Amino acid sequence: MDRKIIDHFFYEGLGFPIHLLNVPMMKTRGEWTPDLDYNQLQKAVLVALATKPFSLTGNEIRFIRKHFRRTLEAFGQEFGVSHVAVMDWEKEKNNPVKINPATEKCVRLFIIDELHVGDHKFRESYHQVEIKKLAQLQKSKRKLHYEPLTFDAEQAMIA
Repeated sequence: MDRKIIDHFFYEGLGFPIHLLNVPMMKTRGEWTPDLDYNQLQKAVLVALATKPFSLTGNEIRFIRKHFRRTLEAFGQEFGVSHVAVMDWEKEKNNPVKINPATEKCVRLFIIDELHVGDHKFRESYHQVEIKKLAQLQKSKRKLHYEPLTFDAEQAMIA
């Protein structure tokens, strides 16, 4: 089986673009595909979403909801909102969602809690998410553009 490492690869298998660096690739049936542990990639992406310094997008919310196997209604109940509110968030696609900053912080804490991140890491992650910054970003008059998450595949896949 042929193998190589490529410097840059945009992966969209989770519903939104992720920029991977130093990606091990393997040739299967004549096609080059990433040779990754996708379960580890999903966990790394979830942790990154929980702590990223800017608002979540609709596709990221959808990924979070689906990863933790929640219906629209159950996901909304987790945060005290209706399933319609969750649908509205997800309709934003790769645009930042219009969500109460405190609710967004709860979504991020939900990720950390569901992943059973250790107590020290949980507190550290909690303090990285600043409601004030999220609120300022949402009130900003300029249109926010989507920045894909970037991972070094060799580093992100190390447990």
